[in-house]
Amino acid sequence: MSVNNLTKLRYTALGSVFGGGIYYGFSNYAERQAEQNSSTPKAVFLRLSGPISGGKGGSLQGSKPLNLQNFGSQLEKCFKAKNAVAVCLEIDSPGGSPAQSSLLHSRLVHLRKKYPDAPPVLAFCTDVCASGGYYIASACDEILVLPSTIIGSIGVVSPNVGLVELMKKYGIEDRTMTAGRSKVGDSPLAPKNFEAIAQKTAILNELHEDFMAKVISGRGDKLKHDAAAEYQCSVKGEKGYSVTSTILKNLTFGLFHGPPKNSDLALFDGSVYTGKKAVEFGLADSLYDDMEGFVRGRYGKGVKITELKQKPSIREVIEQAAGGGLSR
Repeated sequence: MSVNNLTKLRYTALGSVFGGGIYYGFSNYAERQAEQNSSTPKAVFLRLSGPISGGKGGSLQGSKPLNLQNFGSQLEKCFKAKNAVAVCLEIDSPGGSPAQSSLLHSRLVHLRKKYPDAPPVLAFCTDVCASGGYYIASACDEILVLPSTIIGSIGVVSPNVGLVELMKKYGIEDRTMTAGRSKVGDSPLAPKNFEAIAQKTAILNELHEDFMAKVISGRGDKLKHDAAAEYQCSVKGEKGYSVTSTILKNLTFGLFHGPPKNSDLALFDGSVYTGKKAVEFGLADSLYDDMEGFVRGRYGKGVKITELKQKPSIREVIEQAAGGGLSR
């Protein structure tokens, strides 16, 4: 056999494998879509995992980032599913973009109003439900956690470093040029800019206030700040819980309809908790060990768990066809 014929044969075989895999992947997707319209009582299940960030992603890039653009239509399908007894969102996210977290939270609130007859929305938190992940979860009817789930982190962070002394050591100088007094901000290449730091602090506090307001709106009287404050004092060996930030106290004045006590802010200082403590402090409603077992225990053994998946990307289908041979 000639080299050209052998090459053609190889490409034909490879094309058959990938082509068959693509057909298999997309046909499976069609079958899942048809299953969602069956008359059997079901709990609609959607995974929301990974860092929260903008961008469509997908295609040959693999998994899509967690944001409204990628998951908005899937969320609405959950609410529109026929014969659904529950919408189950598996949340595993350390957080990320404040804007995308807010968009997903707002979409959930909107869908609950748009479909008043829709089933309850249950957030099943797995490894991590922190920061933006918790922001999203707070829009659900119930938050359920594993004993080992890490949850909370109701705060905002903006990491930065100062490299000025290191630059001096190696003879490096900053030649950044700007048009606009505040354009450069608190650059790591220049000495501390206290004006820029004040501006950034104001932004962080504003984002934090929005986060707190959303959590209060979703969780309300379930939050047990006093218990959290007492726990933090025992862990840190302090006699009383205190908030050193006057700005934070002022920001929360309106949220609490009056001047808040120090302990009223205990759950909003950015701390994280295990699932067990989260239930104790009202960040979550109850513990679970297995989502399917929990759902069937509450809604009946005949309930079918229907996973709502995104249309697979080309990369995901090719990986499935090739036995997961592509690296990530």
